[in-house]
Amino acid sequence: MKQILIATTNPGKIMTFKKILSKLGYEGLSFSDLNLTLNEPDETELTAKAIAAEKALGYAKQYKDLPVLARDDTNTLIGVDEEDDLKNHNKEFIARRMGEYSDENGEKVLSEIAHKYGGEVPTRFDWGYALAWHENGEIKVVSALAATDPKDTKIVEKISPKKVPGFCFAPVLKVFVDGEWKYDSELSEEDSWKAYWNLQKDAIKGLIDQCPLL
Repeated sequence: MKQILIATTNPGKIMTFKKILSKLGYEGLSFSDLNLTLNEPDETELTAKAIAAEKALGYAKQYKDLPVLARDDTNTLIGVDEEDDLKNHNKEFIARRMGEYSDENGEKVLSEIAHKYGGEVPTRFDWGYALAWHENGEIKVVSALAATDPKDTKIVEKISPKKVPGFCFAPVLKVFVDGEWKYDSELSEEDSWKAYWNLQKDAIKGLIDQCPLL
């Protein structure tokens, strides 16, 4: 089975990467799987797709043995005032409001925003993916975007007791799956494939198809 380096240290993202890559017939390896210590690249771009490309290139400059797959997530709260616009900087936004960032503080801020707008706010999630590899002495980078339909994702005022460490949206995010609104934190694996993972799998497959090493 061909291997791909997963360019993140987030445990939740690593799990998702590995599941998706396995479905595509590839083995995803994390930094810890390979005993690697790599410096996190600076993020200067503004969109999920561009930041993912920036990450993939930055890690590929440090490691050349495997193609490098990177991801960046952004989200947009639809129809909110300027003061409630996260502007794709969740941690900074939450820290400004609460004094510091934590999953619990994030849940509280998002719940309060939903309350302000009648109990729920449509939300779009963008996942930028990028694949980088070394070819003929150069680094090649390709990128793609997967996104949810705002009709199918929303933040809500009521916080679910079930949490997802590292993802403050999970207990206040509801997803429309099989005719029912379900909290992200309470989704089964089958629900996750229907809600998100198939979208991301298609984006990743498009990148892999462009890499002659895979």
